[in-house]
Amino acid sequence: MDYLFFSTMQHTGDIAVLNISYDIACQWSTNLWQRMHQYPSTIHLRHYDNKTITFLVPKFHLPAHIEICQITYSHNLLKGMGQTDGEAPERGWANINPVATSTREMGPGSRRNTLDNHFGDFNWKKVTNMGVSLSRKLKAAVPERDQHVRNFEDFNNTLEHERPEQVAEWRLAVERWESDSSQENPFALTGKHMLLALTQAAVRLSLSQQEADNLEHGMDDSLHEEVSRSVLISSGMEIEDQQCRLARDIELLGGHPTDLQCTKLQEWGNILRRKIEQWSKVQLLYMPVIARLRASDMPTSRTHLTEEKAHEIELWLPSKIHGDATDPVHQCDAMLSHYEWELRRAQAYDALDDLRRHLRLRTHLYKFKDTHICGQRANTRASAIIDKVELNVSVAAARYRRAWSALKHLSPALSRTMWKEEFPKLENDDIRGMSQGKPGQSSGNRTLSWIWKAHGIASDPPEGETVLNESMRWVEEVQLLQEEMRRVAAYLLWHATWWDAQEDCCAGLALAEVEGIRGYAKRQAAVRQDLHDTFLTKWGAVNGTF
Repeated sequence: MDYLFFSTMQHTGDIAVLNISYDIACQWSTNLWQRMHQYPSTIHLRHYDNKTITFLVPKFHLPAHIEICQITYSHNLLKGMGQTDGEAPERGWANINPVATSTREMGPGSRRNTLDNHFGDFNWKKVTNMGVSLSRKLKAAVPERDQHVRNFEDFNNTLEHERPEQVAEWRLAVERWESDSSQENPFALTGKHMLLALTQAAVRLSLSQQEADNLEHGMDDSLHEEVSRSVLISSGMEIEDQQCRLARDIELLGGHPTDLQCTKLQEWGNILRRKIEQWSKVQLLYMPVIARLRASDMPTSRTHLTEEKAHEIELWLPSKIHGDATDPVHQCDAMLSHYEWELRRAQAYDALDDLRRHLRLRTHLYKFKDTHICGQRANTRASAIIDKVELNVSVAAARYRRAWSALKHLSPALSRTMWKEEFPKLENDDIRGMSQGKPGQSSGNRTLSWIWKAHGIASDPPEGETVLNESMRWVEEVQLLQEEMRRVAAYLLWHATWWDAQEDCCAGLALAEVEGIRGYAKRQAAVRQDLHDTFLTKWGAVNGTF
């Protein structure tokens, strides 16, 4: 391999940038320049004379390498690579594999001629198909570029708004590394998660401070000596979370629970019922309409034998009233609705933060399991841990959806119309890791879920490369395709002119041979000219520049 490489590089004297892709470039490139001195000086590569040489691993082979190789030798991290995958030689071998059954019985000379003929046919088909292939690639690349650029702009605007200094520092680190690969690779860094600024605890503190200010100025609108309006709503939301947890545990109980399991759930249900009863008494002070709503909501046929379960009791928070009760008499206090709005926004942020954290943990566990876990016993335990994380992902998603539904019901009463831009609806396809695309999307075509672009985003630098580099690589891909189109058109014109010039290279031949050579040269020139015109027609409809 070394001799083949150095012999080939003798024809790259004027090339300033060399990107070398090899399946095991991580190992092969080590001590390559020291091994070069074992060969004749005539094939030495002057790699230190204004040449930028980068070693890469093809995209299909890269996932089999360790993590540091996936960062150091990735096409996706190298500026100017576009969507190049480095697997082009493999496609040629895949085309030639069926010839093996014929050539294995041949002698060396016949075998070489046969392979040359097949490779020549493969190359000619590739040239004649350039018009269709480049047109198809550009049609796919332009919308991908637009989509990934929008994703990057959304992500970047969010971070610049929340962490402008860190974004500037990150940009400088990336630009420094792209200009000099010997600098520290910013994509290999691991940093601490950014913390959310808006949490339920922060909102509760803010509401408590507002109440303290009102008390200092002699304004006390509380109807209970211990429970204020904000405390009523926040404690009601806590009870709602406990109801959801109890319902989830009952659902996971199974068909054959033990007496101990049933006892614990029953005791928990009793405690929760007492909490709801005490909370409901205070709720009646601030929301007298609740008595009428509960009376109308209670079925007349319900007896002590069909008593409502603790996790099924309706709490009738302001969002529920606005969502279910259309009678104007049933509308609740505006201040209570405002408090719930603020707390629900914080709940949505908390839920998104939990969701992102568990998704990152799930990604790490899957990678760790694939790398380090083997054997049935270890895999069973690892699967059990992953199942727990999957449950936490579902819990966080359900919590966000509860907050989203409450905001939807409260928004008309509070005249909040732009809230969906801050909190989009969470679909099942949106619940995925930052480096994961939708089902069926490849690594280059994957799109970023909106949960990783929302305000309060918390991400690690290695995960952040998904947004930055994929957008840049698709921009470069469009540029490379347009440049490739220009070069193909220029090559076909040059080749047609070259064939025209072959008409005069017939000195000393018979007239019949001269006519045959000229006719063949004119035909080849016409073929190239026809390919040139056909390609420009196809590309002009897509690109608009030819």
